[in-house]
Amino acid sequence: MITWEPFLNTTNTLDAISRGDYDAYITNFAQAAHDWDHLVYLRFGHEMNGNWYPWDGFHNGGYTAPAKYIAAWRHIHDIFVAAGASKVKFVWSPNHWSVPSVSWNEATDYYPGNNYVDWIAIDGYNWGEGSWQTFSDIFDTAYANLAPYDKPMMIGEFASAPDDGLNAKSDWINQAFSQIKSTYPKIQIFCWFNIDKERDWRINSSPATEAAFRTAISDDYFLETIPTE
Repeated sequence: MITWEPFLNTTNTLDAISRGDYDAYITNFAQAAHDWDHLVYLRFGHEMNGNWYPWDGFHNGGYTAPAKYIAAWRHIHDIFVAAGASKVKFVWSPNHWSVPSVSWNEATDYYPGNNYVDWIAIDGYNWGEGSWQTFSDIFDTAYANLAPYDKPMMIGEFASAPDDGLNAKSDWINQAFSQIKSTYPKIQIFCWFNIDKERDWRINSSPATEAAFRTAISDDYFLETIPTE
């Protein structure tokens, strides 16, 4: 899976993509994917309903941004189709909650359409810092809102803040895996954000969290093999 982040040298990121300013680059990428001829999950412009990336709605005109995002997404998708890159699966990946939380910035406003999306992903984190959230606290609403699109789903990014001294992160991991198995049947892939960044998100942030992860991931439910071609 490739998370494709359009950090472009422009103040109008989505408009620039739609009007073809980067067609040569996109076409080259699409042709390379076609020539490689293996399955690729392409997660373009993720968390578009946030306010922290140059391609999000907040930085691309506010209430006019969802239409711009959809146009940019479809433009890229059409280039890949024209290149015959049929093994590229387009993954649409909003954040689990919208920032700002206003009517024009709902995740569903940015949905490019069933003909342009192969997978739906959701991103979400338990940040801790006085606001400890369970997996279901983070993902329940977004999952309920996006499942009706009837696409296979994944967690594009997720992780928990470090322990608070009470094995809270270990418990979070155990509960998260249990809930994915029992409550979120459409989730077929997930990607743990295994980096020490804003918080220590790593599965091995402590011996207890690594042990919890190893035990949880060993469940046969999570070991199903998916096609690679």
